[in-house]
Parts: sequence; structure tokens; C-alpha cells
Amino acid sequence: MARLICSLLLALFAAAPASAQTFNAQEQAEIRAIVRDYLVRNPDVLREALDALAERTESERWQRMRSDPRDFSIGRADAPIVIVEFFDYRCPYCHAAMEWVSDIARTRNDVRIVLKEFPILSEASMESARAAIAAMPQGRYWTFHRALMSFRGDLTSERIDQLARQSGIDVPRMRRAMDNPEVTRILEDNRALAIDMQNTATPLFVINGEMVAGFDQARLDARLREATREVREARQAQR
Repeated sequence: MARLICSLLLALFAAAPASAQTFNAQEQAEIRAIVRDYLVRNPDVLREALDALAERTESERWQRMRSDPRDFSIGRADAPIVIVEFFDYRCPYCHAAMEWVSDIARTRNDVRIVLKEFPILSEASMESARAAIAAMPQGRYWTFHRALMSFRGDLTSERIDQLARQSGIDVPRMRRAMDNPEVTRILEDNRALAIDMQNTATPLFVINGEMVAGFDQARLDARLREATREVREARQAQR
């Protein structure tokens, strides 16, 4: 009975229009009455249903986060471990994390790193993020990204252009692309994802669905070891 009630709750209240359309108004009212009566007598079932809904929501969010084709990623497409980083080019903690990120990209062939611009600190943050996204089609994103992350000082428009040029990027082409509405959509989508996770700071790392806020190398290394163990155990269970 509990499983049936949970299914009815998800069908009625989890924003599933196709499911709701299979019941007429009278049937929906009767189902709601049954559900309400059962929940009054068994309140733990509601908690179970809400937990199941939250788990499904988190899983769907992680799938969107890790597989957005608009993002730059480095590493095997089929890597069993995925690290998503939300960052700001003016964030000193993101600067500090760059060496760790680069080291993982260089040494772990079982890890894919996905980079998401999340400019929150200044206008320079926003301009450099737009420049990096706009330059991505030119195939020099990783070089430009590292140049922006390594720079210490004011990221003026002139400096951004200089770093882009030194990274092998056609600057006029990049500047034209920065006005593309798709660049704005990418940044807005990244921001919405971060807010959905109740995060308003950088850096934020998400490793196989688990968040690690800030740059704490010990915590990141621990989570990476845990993810590696989880992958190994999952493979052993399939044998």
C-alpha cells in the first residue's frame, strides 16, 4: 500500500502532466481523498515520497550538470568520475585550486573535468567569463582558461585581449561572439544551477554528484578517493 501511495503522490504532485491527464476530475478527487486519508494515518509515507522525489531531482540535476555539450571538458567522455567546477576568474580560491585541477587533468585518465563559468565578484569577472565562452569555438579554451586563472592583477578589457592573443585566439572574432545571446544563456543556466544547489560562492566542486564547497584540497582528495572506491565497488558488483 505504501508503495502505491508513493506512486500516486509522484503522479499527482511531481509535475507530471501526462500522468495527471490519465485521470478525469472525479477520479483525481477520489485519489486525493485516498492519499490524504492514508497520509493522516501513516505520515512516514509522505517523508518517503518526498525523499524519493528529492533523490530523483538531484539525479536529474547532476545529469544536466555533467553532460551539457556547451561546457568545456577535459578528459575521456566515458570517464567514470566527473568533476564539475563552478568558478570565477577573479576568485583567489579558484586561482589556488587551478594547480589541483590541472594535476588531476594530467594524471587521472579515469576523470573528466567540466568547467562552468560562474562570475559573481565583479564586472571583470563577467567580461572574462564571456570572453572565455566566446573563444571556445576557436579550440584554445584550456590555454586561455589557464592564462586567465594564472593572471594576478586587474583583468581590464585590454588585459583580457592580451591574454587571449597570447593564447592563440582571434580577438576580434572573440569580441564579436561575446555579444551572442547564447553566451548569456550559458551564464544564466550556470547561475540557476548554482542557486538550485543553494550555492552563491566559488569555487564549488561537484564530484560524481557530491558537492565540495570552497578549495580544501584535503576534502577534495578525500571525496575523489571515495568516488574512486565507489566506482570500483560498482564494477565488482556487476561481475
